[in-house]
Amino acid sequence: MGSENPRLTSVLDSLTIGVTLHDPETDYLLDANDRVEQLFGYSKEELRRMTFEDFTAVSVGVDKDEIRHQIRTAAGGEPRSFELQIERENGEFRWVTVHLSRTTIDESVYVIGQITDITEYRVREQLLHLLNRVIRHNLRNDMNLLVGYADRVKTAIENDQLEEEIETISDIATEVGTLSDSLDQIENIVKPGATQREPTNLRSVVQTRAAKFRRDYSEVDLTVDAPSDVWVIADNGLQYAIDNAIENAIEHTDQEVPEVTLMIGNDPENNQGVVQIADNGPPIPDIEVDVLDDETKASSTYHGSGVGLWVMKWCVDSLGGALSFKENEPRGNLVQISLPTASLSADGTQ
Repeated sequence: MGSENPRLTSVLDSLTIGVTLHDPETDYLLDANDRVEQLFGYSKEELRRMTFEDFTAVSVGVDKDEIRHQIRTAAGGEPRSFELQIERENGEFRWVTVHLSRTTIDESVYVIGQITDITEYRVREQLLHLLNRVIRHNLRNDMNLLVGYADRVKTAIENDQLEEEIETISDIATEVGTLSDSLDQIENIVKPGATQREPTNLRSVVQTRAAKFRRDYSEVDLTVDAPSDVWVIADNGLQYAIDNAIENAIEHTDQEVPEVTLMIGNDPENNQGVVQIADNGPPIPDIEVDVLDDETKASSTYHGSGVGLWVMKWCVDSLGGALSFKENEPRGNLVQISLPTASLSADGTQ
């Protein structure tokens, strides 16, 4: 050991993030800034000579040996990060993230910790998880029942106007029931580690998706214009975005033979690869596109055509790309997905 009483500089007391100093041999917390006092509820005098084990919530069941391993690993020069539920001095539980790294004071090695309160985010995550489960379980089941009853009523009546209204009810129920699939896609995009972003050949992705839709929708005239390879940085979100664009074009068409064309190209000026999905259907209503803008508030009385456009926007945004909508000539829509290009070596490898 170096200094008998190593201390953190008082400048750290002004930070809104907690900072701690640990002895890598004993695991003791040697010093802390003011934010740690506020977060843990103990005075600095009490915090000194305490370890993570002393204020870890018992309910979490964190292995003290594992925490010691994390501290020693950080002292060896390999930074470590983990989440921890702590029990404050007054018995209140809070969630924090702990980032440990090596530092040197008077030529002696210590471990410095950065502690951030994430309780609000953990609670929000748990709430979203609960809502997600409820929606997936109840929404699809209830909508299936509604569709079934609508079909029974439809077969029992002969009034043309009522039949049209029942058909509308059935269509809405079917569409709402598919929200579960959209939630699956969104969850895969936002879940850490769920997808692997890597150089991806737009040409291969477009051809693969086109083949799938040709199998599933034999009545659709689906063509691909992909004369060359175009490499972008992407993950599964690209597939979801393209699938939703194609599905929207097919499901919302008013043509006897839906026409969908997939085109890829390069935008060297902006260092982007581009996928365009063109159709011959009715124009996408302006309000459907406008509500995708973060600055635009959707009317509570407006029922959109589904969440397909939202999934597309979420996926493309997550990849650092851009999503745009234009009119197709002579009729229809042109959806454009632009993504950052991937750099390739002279021989075509990464």
